[in-house]
Amino acid sequence: MTTPLKNVVMAVDGVTEVFPARSLWQRLPARAASVLNPRAAEPENDALVDVRDQDGRTEVTVRVGVSSEARTPDVVRGVAAAVRKHFAPADVSVKVTVARIAPAGPVAAGSHDA
Repeated sequence: MTTPLKNVVMAVDGVTEVFPARSLWQRLPARAASVLNPRAAEPENDALVDVRDQDGRTEVTVRVGVSSEARTPDVVRGVAAAVRKHFAPADVSVKVTVARIAPAGPVAAGSHDA
């Protein structure tokens, strides 16, 4: 995700962090392939947002952490609205996945990607 788009998502009240758009399990096959073939281009699997153009419609996928003090449905709607506003006036479909609900603040040592 570009820094401006990450800032748009992080500015939504209740968002504590942004995770790679694809989960660890979705990223593993490409990582394994890049280890086996170091000459291959490094895949964009760690992108914090997935933006695709599907027949003239922009499809955006983002995974976020939400504060345990926030109302999760409100945060999800807020992220979707902020992303649509960022891409306006384009026709945008937004998929928001909550990867973690935890108190706001520093991530504890030893925590793993959700």
